[in-house]
Amino acid sequence: MNEAASDTRKGSKGPGCLLNGFAAVFLLAGLAAMYFIALKPLFHYWQTDSWERVPAQVLDSRLNRSTSDGSTTYSVSARYRYQYQGRTYTSESVSLYGGSDNFDDFWQRLARRLERARLAQQPVLAWVNPDKPEKAYLERGLRSGSLVFGFAFGGVFALVGGGLLFFFNRRARASGNSEGGGEPVYNSNQKSGHGFLIVFGLIFALVPAPGYWPAVKGVPQGDYAMLFIFLFPLIGLLVMAGGWAGRRRYKFFGPTPLTLDPNPGYAGGQVGGEVLISRTVPHSAKFTVSLSCVHQETRGSGDDRRTDTTVLWQSEQGGYVESGMRDSRVQFCFDVPGDLPPTYQRGRQSVYWQVSMEGEMDGRELHRDWSIPVVQGDAGSRFTLPESHVEEDRREREEAALASAREQIVIKRTGLGLTVTSRAGRNLGLKLGLLLFGGIFAAVGTFLLMLALDEGGMLYLMAGVFGLVGYGLVLITLYMLGRSLQVVIRGDEVRSRRRWLGIPLRQRRMRLRNADQLVLDSALRSTTNGRVQEYMNLYAQDESRRVRVAEGIAGQQAGEQLREELLRELHLV
Repeated sequence: MNEAASDTRKGSKGPGCLLNGFAAVFLLAGLAAMYFIALKPLFHYWQTDSWERVPAQVLDSRLNRSTSDGSTTYSVSARYRYQYQGRTYTSESVSLYGGSDNFDDFWQRLARRLERARLAQQPVLAWVNPDKPEKAYLERGLRSGSLVFGFAFGGVFALVGGGLLFFFNRRARASGNSEGGGEPVYNSNQKSGHGFLIVFGLIFALVPAPGYWPAVKGVPQGDYAMLFIFLFPLIGLLVMAGGWAGRRRYKFFGPTPLTLDPNPGYAGGQVGGEVLISRTVPHSAKFTVSLSCVHQETRGSGDDRRTDTTVLWQSEQGGYVESGMRDSRVQFCFDVPGDLPPTYQRGRQSVYWQVSMEGEMDGRELHRDWSIPVVQGDAGSRFTLPESHVEEDRREREEAALASAREQIVIKRTGLGLTVTSRAGRNLGLKLGLLLFGGIFAAVGTFLLMLALDEGGMLYLMAGVFGLVGYGLVLITLYMLGRSLQVVIRGDEVRSRRRWLGIPLRQRRMRLRNADQLVLDSALRSTTNGRVQEYMNLYAQDESRRVRVAEGIAGQQAGEQLREELLRELHLV
């Protein structure tokens, strides 16, 4: 058996248990926070709805302070006397909420109210259980700060923990589908992803359910902050809708098992295979297959723990389709450089290889990926694609890249010289996604700030974190949406002018005398459905300076085609 594959299996148990334990801590911490901080008071509120209110005399009250690590939390202790059905009772149960906290100034306000009533010898109203009159509360109201903190932070922790557990175990199952020498069939990682979304969306919608009616009842009394709770069913329904749509797509194309040959694949040789689709694919359908080598490293510990992910190499090609009477097979074959690392997991570092495929058929989009083992070697694959298909695919990709480059960047000759224009508003999908993400964070930060002005406490910290991220991202994205770049090349002189919403910002100049001075560089990477999209910038440079000629070119191949066309226009090739 191959040493690298053996090393992967030997090292996988310990790190896998550690990762699952780490994810379980997040999940349990989130569920505990949701239960004790938000759900438990909601259940108590619902249970005490039929309790009766009677006058009570405050005998003693005090505000308790507890300081730890520079943070002060509060609680209230009190003793009071009341009468119910002719009998006198004494109780020390103050509120639906136990323990101490500093979510808001709830405890301080309650302590002041009780102390004023005690000093003035004025009665307060207590909620009494008619079935067990010895049980009572002085304060039965719900706290919006506690609900926000419990559901928002507890829900996020629970979703992150549950998602990590699903992700870690999905990869373990995928990598365990087949090792070298076994049956070379692999299941896609999307096998149960839609089920995960449906279940967690349902949980997100149902967990806060006890608070929906109290929130509606609180609106006529001016407690509009309680309406925040309705964000959770909205998010839950959206997540469920995404999961249901994914389930329908999954059923349409079927389980799409991948047969790998050689098994495992070889860095220095080939990675080939075929994907089975459970229906006849028309000749007009196109499927793109990509192969990625990804490095992951976990750094730090505790609150500073983070995982860095880097795509070391990625290549894509058009799949070769063979259609039958009831199903179809999409074949691929990659030549893999020998200097890439094999699949491994040692301590905090790992390398995994992933095959991804996407396409469209009858208006339904297909996105699937498979985790596969790859070792060092030079073996080839039996899935060799026809030379005519390979040549046609190469030509189509070059033509598509050139068309994309011309659509993104405008090159034309004017009386001033050769003009290269990077218009404002390009790559709109990426930027609108960033704007939406930042807008949501900014809106939540603003909402939390409004709550903090009334209730104080930790809400100020939460508002600051959400607001800083949200408004910062919104401002950066608005700048990216409005900026444009115009470059004029006349003779060997390059002049660039940066504008934002048509307003000139700065100008730069330099000399461009040979092809080596025109350099393509990666500016940004985004990963969607396992595929990496690079955004390129084109520079003119010499020993002392670097002037940007074109920016935000989506796709490395489009950037390369743009560079070649520009060199032809400048007669530098």
